[in-house]
Amino acid sequence: MQGIIEISADSFHKEVVDTDGLVVVEFFSHSCPHCIRFKPIYEELSEIFGTQAKFVKIDVLLNEDNRDLAHSRGVKSVPTIEVFSEGRVIGSLVGCHHLEKVYKAIKGFLTEKEENIGPSTPLENLRTLK
Repeated sequence: MQGIIEISADSFHKEVVDTDGLVVVEFFSHSCPHCIRFKPIYEELSEIFGTQAKFVKIDVLLNEDNRDLAHSRGVKSVPTIEVFSEGRVIGSLVGCHHLEKVYKAIKGFLTEKEENIGPSTPLENLRTLK
């Protein structure tokens, strides 16, 4: 099991953009009630996917650089999940969602590897989640 890596704006490029494979990024805040509720779901997803995907998180309120990074990525509320493949955003999901919904979306990216997805395509628009 790989676990979740907490990163900062300084390590974002190295840990996310320069990483091969699938990277799931959670923009969160330690003081956000929705983020606190989503934490065990995100941890379980990390365990389920193991080494199939890298899971990282960044606290948007920790410092000004993290806030600036979140702002530059268009993050307006937390938790926000961005899914990267080969350094490119392939989808995003905003809010605290059930495990099954987020799992199916990430699993779809692992199995389908869509190539023609724009940088801000919401996961809900990519496929019907059953």
